[in-house]
Amino acid sequence: MSAQERIDVRSRESGSGRPDPTRGRPSGAGPAPERLPRPPGTRRPGLAVLAVLLIVLGAAVAGLLALRLDDRQDVLVARSTIVVGQQITADNLAVAKVASDGVAVIGADQASQVIGRFASSEIPPGRLIDPGMLARASLLASDKAAVGVPLSTGRYPAGGLQPGDVVQVVQADQGEGKEVAARATVSSVKSSDSGVFGSGSDASTVVTLIVDRNEAVQVAAAAAADQISLVLLERGASTKGN
Repeated sequence: MSAQERIDVRSRESGSGRPDPTRGRPSGAGPAPERLPRPPGTRRPGLAVLAVLLIVLGAAVAGLLALRLDDRQDVLVARSTIVVGQQITADNLAVAKVASDGVAVIGADQASQVIGRFASSEIPPGRLIDPGMLARASLLASDKAAVGVPLSTGRYPAGGLQPGDVVQVVQADQGEGKEVAARATVSSVKSSDSGVFGSGSDASTVVTLIVDRNEAVQVAAAAAADQISLVLLERGASTKGN
């Protein structure tokens, strides 16, 4: 090979810009094998594990929700407002499906035990009906009357009042107290932002009392003058055993 031919060979090898894959390999070893790409599943094994965990967690949550739905039962609720002393009819009742864990409720299949009873407290629409709201006899009998009494703080026990409580009604005027009802039954208790009944402008609570008819006028007059105080005699006594 002439000197010019050797120069041309070296020029072709150096001008390619690519390394010779056979350089440095033994003679006769053949071309270098191509490197195969990794399978997609083996590139990030952590993602595959996370996906499996999410699937398992989703299945567990779905199972718990299904069990929770299975625990719900049909119970009785008030279809419309049931006032104190009202005798309950089938038209007053509706059915709702709820989970009743730890809640005293009456099943829809026990409606016959509710119909004909009397409401011992006001039951708003949609409220779950429980045995404590019911009485066998009406609080507002023929010899009874319902009187609304506004009460400011300090005129009733600090523990509050609740339907069914039996109280003594006292008229307090200029430091002197006079009993105006020996035993009255609390039928409802509501908070009030502003006073009602005459001068009781700072009243925060309005209590409906069931009193004897011959006591109703005096109780109402003392209530209008903001002179009523209530003394708790028995807690929830009027609904016990009903």
